[in-house]
Amino acid sequence: MADLWFFLSAAAALLAVWMAGYLAPRWALKARVHERLVNRGSNLDVAGKEDISGILADLGESFTSLSAIKGDYEDMEAALETTGRNRQQSQATYMCLCWLLPLVVIVPGFMIAGPGTGMIIAGIAFVLPRRVIRTMGANAEKTQNLEAIELCHMTRMLMEAGLSIERALRLIAAQARPIMPHLAGRLDRFNRVMESGADRSAALDDLGRNRRIVVLRSYVSLMKQSGTLGAGVTTSLDQIIREAQQTARSRINEETNRIGAKMTIVMMVFLLPGLFLLIGGPAVMAIVETISR
Repeated sequence: MADLWFFLSAAAALLAVWMAGYLAPRWALKARVHERLVNRGSNLDVAGKEDISGILADLGESFTSLSAIKGDYEDMEAALETTGRNRQQSQATYMCLCWLLPLVVIVPGFMIAGPGTGMIIAGIAFVLPRRVIRTMGANAEKTQNLEAIELCHMTRMLMEAGLSIERALRLIAAQARPIMPHLAGRLDRFNRVMESGADRSAALDDLGRNRRIVVLRSYVSLMKQSGTLGAGVTTSLDQIIREAQQTARSRINEETNRIGAKMTIVMMVFLLPGLFLLIGGPAVMAIVETISR
């Protein structure tokens, strides 16, 4: 027994020395590079996001690169990116929600409930997190499309005052964060890319890379066209705003119609049985009494 404890202690000591001598410098270098390139000129508390640990990020990247997992992750990646997560955060979130959490639920489910119920719990545990991620992505998409309308309004006002697109977006990111909290992170990234010396077209492409945020992509296309051709943007921004508002109204009408259909189902399931009992109950009782006589 003493030899076993000595062996385990020696292995732990060697692992600690290896981590301190080999991994720790790599982690420190990665942290410094990330801080200079990603968080330069911005406060993490203001941005509202903190970077995940290096170990979790490396584990998520290795896990999602597996051939058996890659296809499923690509289906979830667009929804996770829409919520404002970067690549590392998306990988870590996918790994934790879609695989680690189901495993934590499935093992006790099989041990406590048995094989039959355990299979049902396993199916729910694997399907529900993916449904939650898709719902989060859809909600973030709606919110950011609405925030992009406000972005168009503010950009038009500032550019009419004589500001360039770079100064306008820098001012919007600093002053309009309460109005557009979800888009503020994307605007901060645009400003950091511009400060690093990148071309404006490349920075705009990065700003509008998510195809689900249609209003923002239209805004980015207009800003790129304006920078290339030197055309005015006021009329085009008004057109984008009108189209986005019309789309939002159409979506609200569709949701209202769906609510009516859902209420019909609820009434059929819960109200009609009670109504039938109230109306037909006395008649059934009278028939039963007549037969019993």
